[in-house]
Amino acid sequence: MKGLALSLALLSSLAVAGPVLEFSASDPTWYTQNDTVMGGISSSRVRIEGGILKFTGQVRLENNGGFSGIRSNPGRFDLSGYSALRLRVKGDGKQYAFQLGTSTAGGVNYRAEFNTVAGQWTEVTIPLNTLRPTRFGRQLAGPALDRSKISFFGLMVGNGRAEGFALDVDWIRGE
Repeated sequence: MKGLALSLALLSSLAVAGPVLEFSASDPTWYTQNDTVMGGISSSRVRIEGGILKFTGQVRLENNGGFSGIRSNPGRFDLSGYSALRLRVKGDGKQYAFQLGTSTAGGVNYRAEFNTVAGQWTEVTIPLNTLRPTRFGRQLAGPALDRSKISFFGLMVGNGRAEGFALDVDWIRGE
């Protein structure tokens, strides 16, 4: 079985067990990134409880806001041996976006949306070739994702509605 080539020193909140990434509260390395970076007032929280990553908060539309997100701390991750990532999630029936980034400073993010079922654990498969390049939420024509140079993982919500949200992630598996 392939193992994800992750630098655990840089992303130490994830413990690798074969191809599965499980979350550990012993050294959290996830942080929030909300619309406050551009004047909005949405809020979110990320924590790890009982091995579950919990992303909760409130999206607000005032001041041209409208999104909340979380990211892993920057690192160097090689996903070139994988064609997809699978997430086990429990949501609130809302749509979320999964993101990978190859730069942490104003760079291009690659994202794909997925739906959740309120109150139910489901598995979501995200083929890496379906991730679309974006910058500041706007889709770009390119460049293609270089799977060998991933610098962060992220999740976000921004459905154009003012609303509370809650997403739990049990694990992320490379396929």
